Amino acid sequence: MAWGLFGLLVAGAVASIALDSGDSDTVAPREPPQVETATTPDDATPAASEGPAATVAVDDGPPSFTIAATGDLLIHESVADTARTSDGWDFTPMFDSVAPILSQADLAVCHVESPMSPNNANLSYFPAFLVPRELADAISYAGYDTCSLASNHATDAGREGIVGTIGALDRVQVAHAGMALSPEARDEVTLLTAGEATVAHLSYTYGFTNRELDPDESHLSNVIHEATILDEARRARSAGADFVVLSMHWGTNYTSELDELQVGLGPRLLASPDIDLILGHHAHMVQPVVQIGDEFLVYGLGNFLSNQSPETCTECPLPTEDGVIVHLTVTEDEATGRWSVTEIAHTPTWVDRSNFEIVDVLRDTSRDPGLLQDSARRTAAALGFLGTTVEPR
Repeated sequence: MAWGLFGLLVAGAVASIALDSGDSDTVAPREPPQVETATTPDDATPAASEGPAATVAVDDGPPSFTIAATGDLLIHESVADTARTSDGWDFTPMFDSVAPILSQADLAVCHVESPMSPNNANLSYFPAFLVPRELADAISYAGYDTCSLASNHATDAGREGIVGTIGALDRVQVAHAGMALSPEARDEVTLLTAGEATVAHLSYTYGFTNRELDPDESHLSNVIHEATILDEARRARSAGADFVVLSMHWGTNYTSELDELQVGLGPRLLASPDIDLILGHHAHMVQPVVQIGDEFLVYGLGNFLSNQSPETCTECPLPTEDGVIVHLTVTEDEATGRWSVTEIAHTPTWVDRSNFEIVDVLRDTSRDPGLLQDSARRTAAALGFLGTTVEPR
């Protein structure tokens, strides 16, 4: 009955939009992404006949680019202990299986839920996080181009965690959105180049769990506010964005069911001409994908790396071990110049808690096939629960 009511809510939200609708293999180093901030040869085929060779034009179709998006990077103490080395931390082996997949995308998007320490002092884990800054090296190694940073744990260590997270990602030349060290930096729009397109990345959270921000600190992490989000999206478009990606930290923990904020706000935001794709996270479980017109709302990407499991927390159901890479192809309509998602697929993942490797469920051959098949089925069922087909890739 709950899901039946939910279906009616989604239908109602979509219908109300027009009426004013109101949270391995070694990977070769890659070139760093082209990042900006803003405030306001053809093959030649010989001719069959005698005479000079004729050049045959090859039509490669309209311009397009690809996105690969993943869920929460939540570094619990067991994850950090496994990454411990004699002189620091190395999280890169945990990404060995998925790095080749992420690196193939023109734009790979991660979500950092646990802030990083600027100097690896004062490290802490659940319930308040401040994790080793070497996580950023693994993010770069995995092939990510940008990360959303606004989350309910963003302020766990106050300004120290914001400084550490931004500094660590800047050091490895991975772009980011959702945190800022000044009001001026908050007002800048994160712009990236993907193929022939300019992409904006926005990031917001429903709120904070362990430490609220004082009014004069409000710039440190973005909080969901509809008018603020729409304003930034407009500024992104004015700054030259062809495609705007909004990352939303929202939903209810440990359930694939959607809450009132997601169902009400998501379709309204997607109805804006300045927002083209919404990527959700926070629930720690994969949630449905919904297509509205020719746009997609990915409500929840689940955990990508964490220690959550029924074995480690009483409230964590089995799907907290599952994750997903959602693959999207974005293509330009050459008549209108508008870019939109034209293909969507997914790679199911699962965290092997013996070494915290993120496993490509469809291609792994070294682990229990029954366990992996069950994980793949759970993920596919969650993604498609509301009727939008997201085929495995």
